[in-house]
Amino acid sequence: MKLKLNDVYKFYYNEVWSKKIFEPYWCFDGQLIVKERNEQLYLEDTYWNSGDNKTFTLEEALEKGTLTFVCNLDEVEEIGKYDTQYYDDKDIFNLSYQHCCYIKFCIKEGAKRSASKMKAVLNEKIAESKRQIKWETVEIKMNEEKLQELEKGNIDIYL
Repeated sequence: MKLKLNDVYKFYYNEVWSKKIFEPYWCFDGQLIVKERNEQLYLEDTYWNSGDNKTFTLEEALEKGTLTFVCNLDEVEEIGKYDTQYYDDKDIFNLSYQHCCYIKFCIKEGAKRSASKMKAVLNEKIAESKRQIKWETVEIKMNEEKLQELEKGNIDIYL
């Protein structure tokens, strides 16, 4: 495995290291970005973006856990979360950090809108609207029945 500046990796501690560290994922995203310091490449967790307590050499990362390549920041374009509905899932990268307190989505550079993804999103929106209509219809009927009970003098109903 060879690191490249701005590569992004998902990192998971192995079982041995997970047991050695109290709360291994506390203030730790497990999303590592390759950075350079003193002409040396290293991996830095995105949670704080500073401090040596969440940085690894490649050797340390491989000893302590597993790395899975995600993307390279030089080969993606940032988009808003709302725009993810236009692109195929294979072209989208969720690079959110601080356990998703800060949302960041990117797509492969030059990715085009996906008609199939947009169709799936529209079908889900239609299905959700139909569920809402069905629920609202049921709720109207229940409230009309409660109103009839109230008009008959029954005040022991739940609003």
